[in-house]
Amino acid sequence: MENLNHISSTSTGFSLGLALVCVFLSWILVHRWGQRNSKGPKTWPVVGSAIEQLMNYDRMHDWLVEYLSKERTVVVRMPFASYTYIADPVNVEYVLKTNFPNYPKGEVYHSYMEVLLGDGIFNADGETWKQQRKTASFEFASKNLRDFSTVVFRDYALKLSNILSQASYCGHEVDIQELLMRMTLDSICKVGFGVEIGTLSIDLPENSFARAFDTANIIVTLRFIDPLWRIKRFLHVGSEALLKQSIQQIDDFTYSVISKRKFEIKEACISGNMNIKHDILSRFIKLSEDPNSNLNDKNLRDIVLNFVIAGRDTTATTLSWFIYLMITHPHVSQRLYLELKAFEEERAKEEHVPLVQYDLQDIQSFNERVSQFSSLMNYDSLGRLSYLYAAITETLRLYPAVPQVIGNNQFSVSNHSQIPFLVSSH
Repeated sequence: MENLNHISSTSTGFSLGLALVCVFLSWILVHRWGQRNSKGPKTWPVVGSAIEQLMNYDRMHDWLVEYLSKERTVVVRMPFASYTYIADPVNVEYVLKTNFPNYPKGEVYHSYMEVLLGDGIFNADGETWKQQRKTASFEFASKNLRDFSTVVFRDYALKLSNILSQASYCGHEVDIQELLMRMTLDSICKVGFGVEIGTLSIDLPENSFARAFDTANIIVTLRFIDPLWRIKRFLHVGSEALLKQSIQQIDDFTYSVISKRKFEIKEACISGNMNIKHDILSRFIKLSEDPNSNLNDKNLRDIVLNFVIAGRDTTATTLSWFIYLMITHPHVSQRLYLELKAFEEERAKEEHVPLVQYDLQDIQSFNERVSQFSSLMNYDSLGRLSYLYAAITETLRLYPAVPQVIGNNQFSVSNHSQIPFLVSSH
């Protein structure tokens, strides 16, 4: 009798399990059948489009453009949010310009990025954003900062040129984007913090701040397609554990620079030496001394890190695409060469200096000529290079440095509805 009861309960459990499996499979089939005419990414129950998005993570923009080339508005449904991508120029202008205040980044975006961006300008909305933009615009327009940054970028560009000429002379292959990333990180940190990072070198040295910065940047971006990141953060495991470690390294470096710079400024004031540095951190530290200012060390950290994020990857990727386009369009590169050559000769006449003679087989004379060329360049004279300006502008049109901007519609039905905007150049 007991055996019969056992067999009966086993049979009932098996039947129940089989019924649940059938119901689940039917649910999936009905769900997928309902999307047969859908223009956007197909979804699965519960996880939405997360599977397809993860499969295309390494080609995210191309994946989205494939859908946007067919439909100018595409909805990507995720487990806890829906993302609406728009690429129609009229709609993009409406969101980013005409009705900009109605599309803030929102609390969801802020919660994802706060660990790295803090309350900096790229993670702020409303009055906070307006105040930071107003202050930053005023500071960046100052002649001292402009002249300082011009010298910094020129010096690091010259350093990169020497590395490339050495590699060319020795017949070595180089990863140009890696070198450009290092050049922009070094130069941006010099302008932002006023310190030498020292990553731009022919031997590609490791740097703890640069490594932590890259790691943190990648992981916070992955949060947008990782539905489990909050659980991993709570349990302190996986990518979130690595993110915490990276942020600690970034903060240790940043706060130590802030503390050191404040001490230097204080010592300079005591000694009567008013020749302070003109990097962004120093300028905002001076602003923080105003009794009406509410800038603390956390605000200073956020301001400078946002500046580094804004200028590092965007500049390096644009220069990488620019070089690619010059190689693939030799007639453009030839015309650009002629413009730069004429510019060099014109500036040399204005400065009453003879041009250094060089031999392509002699790396020293070549580097001396390049160094002289860089010395003839300044912020104002760059305005004469109209063809260079057109070529860089066309590069940005074809390969936007920031192809995607995220906003949150304040008047959407769901508080979890995000409206990211992808400006497609295809």
